[in-house]
Amino acid sequence: MIEKPLDIQRLERYNSDKTEYTLAIITDEDHASQIELEGGQTAWQSTLRFDKLYRETDPDTGKISYRLEEIPKEQGGEHQLISLIAEGGRGAEFSELVQFGKRLVTFDDRTGLMCEIRNENQLVPRHILMTGSGDETFKGFKSEWATLKGDQMIVGSHGKNAQEEWIKILSRNYSLESMNWHNNYQRMREALNVGDQGYVTHEAAEWHPYRNCWLFFPRKISRTPFEEAVDEPERGGNTLIFANADFTDIRTLDIGQRTPERGVSSFKLIPGRTDECIGLKSVEIGDRTETYLFCFDLEGNLLQDDTLIGRYKCEGVEIL
Repeated sequence: MIEKPLDIQRLERYNSDKTEYTLAIITDEDHASQIELEGGQTAWQSTLRFDKLYRETDPDTGKISYRLEEIPKEQGGEHQLISLIAEGGRGAEFSELVQFGKRLVTFDDRTGLMCEIRNENQLVPRHILMTGSGDETFKGFKSEWATLKGDQMIVGSHGKNAQEEWIKILSRNYSLESMNWHNNYQRMREALNVGDQGYVTHEAAEWHPYRNCWLFFPRKISRTPFEEAVDEPERGGNTLIFANADFTDIRTLDIGQRTPERGVSSFKLIPGRTDECIGLKSVEIGDRTETYLFCFDLEGNLLQDDTLIGRYKCEGVEIL
């Protein structure tokens, strides 16, 4: 019997009868991640939290909605991940979660470290991804989004500059290839009409194997040059991108109302319900950080409004 590709297996873990899901959500707390262990050793920490998500159908209208239920910390709803690897005094800034076969994988967008998460709180390093092609600069890859395509895991970055337009392609045994995706990122910029002066910041993407298309949900969209004071409170996007396999056919769809300070930092197709998605929106304005969870379908309908899950920044969600 021929085994199905990993991307199909991931979406067929559950069928359409499933209405209760366990979520894994990981934090990226930037400078706040540094801690001191007993004995004085410096380390870097991220929080991995687990929550329940319920799919509900209104008996009168048939309308679909989702509801989040937090698992209390004392019931196993929160665990600390400790890393001893840093770059420039920063580490454990985990920006995505992906179920890669039976392995739950996360990515540090500061060091380029890629880890498996085992036993809910154990980090097992598997790779250090390097920026750009991996050959020019001794700097960790700023991993921001990841998805499965066939049996491979594709990891990408913001796409705001030349080094961040490369992607990393990993096989089941973690062999690595780097590929320049400049043309694909440029076509998405053109589809969003940001012009030569504007920019698009990507942190969330999925490959949809049934539709044979890419889904990108940019965190920031701007038609003017980058200014941090403007970017943080005003450039959050609500536009989902659909692109065919080679990015020659691209369309866009607005999802809900845009809240300028909130931008999408991760989203996933729901197994067994692959026209429905769950996502995270992050807020970063100075020292203020917040994360919201929302659900939507690929027709543009909101299935759960933005729901505050914490006054800290989370940038990775996966359905276990």
